[in-house]
Amino acid sequence: MRLLQDIIVASVVAASLILSAWWLTPLRQRLWVLNHLTAAGVTRGPLARLRRTLLGRAQLGCQACAANPSASVPGSTEKGAALRR
Repeated sequence: MRLLQDIIVASVVAASLILSAWWLTPLRQRLWVLNHLTAAGVTRGPLARLRRTLLGRAQLGCQACAANPSASVPGSTEKGAALRR
């Protein structure tokens, strides 16, 4: 029983370390990792779906332009605001 408990605790700690490292990794490096994990022809599966999601987030940016009401480019904030709704 003690061995099973040690295995469960070790797997939970390892999973939390991996997830924390993933969330703290910059977006560019996460996309690089996913590009190397998925083959070019893969269009299905959880890794491909995660890659598409991260790529979509990268194209949106950080939404800093939407927070600036005096943005110099007219209409630059409309796309970000429309996607958040």
